Amino acid sequence: MSGTYITLINSTLARLNEVQLTTGTFANARGIQTQAKNAVNEAIRYINQKEFAYPFNHATETKTLTAGTVRYSLPTSTKHVDYNTFRLVKNEDLGNSGYKLGILQYNDYINNYITQEDTISTTTLDGSLSDSATTVTVASTTGFDSAGTIHIGNEEITYTGTTSTTFTGATRGAGGTTASAHSDATQVAQFDEGGIPRYVVRSPDNNYLFYPFPTKSYSVKFDYYTFPTDLSAETDTTSIPARFDAIIVDGATAFVYQYRGETAQYQLNFARFEQGIKNMQTLLVNKFEYLRSTYIPRTPTNVLDLNPRVS
Repeated sequence: MSGTYITLINSTLARLNEVQLTTGTFANARGIQTQAKNAVNEAIRYINQKEFAYPFNHATETKTLTAGTVRYSLPTSTKHVDYNTFRLVKNEDLGNSGYKLGILQYNDYINNYITQEDTISTTTLDGSLSDSATTVTVASTTGFDSAGTIHIGNEEITYTGTTSTTFTGATRGAGGTTASAHSDATQVAQFDEGGIPRYVVRSPDNNYLFYPFPTKSYSVKFDYYTFPTDLSAETDTTSIPARFDAIIVDGATAFVYQYRGETAQYQLNFARFEQGIKNMQTLLVNKFEYLRSTYIPRTPTNVLDLNPRVS
């Protein structure tokens, strides 16, 4: 387990020969102690910014898709996503197998497939819906056909008429689906296209979308790397393994010297901090500063043989 916030701060203060914090004085830190608190977080941020793929920041997301929704947001803590890991989760109830999704570039999506989004109309339920109700009350029916089929979760519902806020004459569990109860504010969608997603697309706002868009509540899974939040409480711990606490302290010490304007001490400690980060990358991400070539050159055919064999 990594050192606590107060432990890292006190290790930094010890390097500086300054008074250390206690549980009683932590909240009222002043002067150099406050600088040390800020410097520890700055060092941790710097370490995390230097590398996307630290294994201690790895996470896996399982996202349940919504019928008729094309675009989705990444987790708020995301630093980097490995789009090569997007895969559809097998679901026998929905009739889909599990497989890896292909990657489609956003420009290709815009040029060839974005019209899929024009076929979708959406609204939300206004109140809960029982599994037997034949009138579906929604926020608005604007943009929907006067009669047709809507999708709520994995249920298809046909209807014969509309008002400004209701679908009337509803037949529940249409298209071989199962009638289900649905909660207030659940999305209601109508579309002509869609299917089981085959491609994931990274959008310009650094989120993602699918082609074709889902027609059921399929699930996708993918790997990503998080950017941890700053430490705050004295017992908070960082995701960085404990064996690298000294590197955090090297960085924090350097940053305190920088705050003080002590350039020589800053440069000395920061150089050690940078070397420590390189060692972390070598150990954890298999990044090597230098690679020795193992290429064996072929002997040129025009080289004179100085030791010819005599037959």
